[in-house]
Amino acid sequence: MQIIKRMALRIAALILISGAIFGILVLNGNIALGTQVDAVTKATGEIVYADDIDGSFVILINKDQHPNPDVLTEWETFFSGGEVGVIFEDIVCYVSTSDPSGLEVAESFQSRLPENQLVIKTVPSAMLVDKAAHGVFDVIVLSEPSARALGAEKLYEKENIEVIRL
Repeated sequence: MQIIKRMALRIAALILISGAIFGILVLNGNIALGTQVDAVTKATGEIVYADDIDGSFVILINKDQHPNPDVLTEWETFFSGGEVGVIFEDIVCYVSTSDPSGLEVAESFQSRLPENQLVIKTVPSAMLVDKAAHGVFDVIVLSEPSARALGAEKLYEKENIEVIRL
């Protein structure tokens, strides 16, 4: 009887640990639930330029994540709407779940790059501000109204953040 209890306890502990790890991965955006990749549409999709989207936007680039000044300059040119050659660096772009305009602009950037070079992750607004404040991001795209609502202006003066306005 003791063996059965121990086995049941160990199985319950493994399930609990697995659930906790899965939950952490989902909250950090490493696993996206309910999303599907459509490789055919992505491969043949039409390129949408940020200039074609209405509104004002703020792009925050983490300089600490991009220590090579040449690569940083290429990303700055790219996110400013300019044309660049091949950038041999992948990037993760964070967007607030409550900012559909920001997501649309991030998708327009994604459509201009080779597949999977720019990964978009949507996170809750509070987590987005926390990631920015602690420097745990590559790029953040925000619509101007969302940036004001989140108080993102306080991040613009940080030395490790490059701010681009569209």
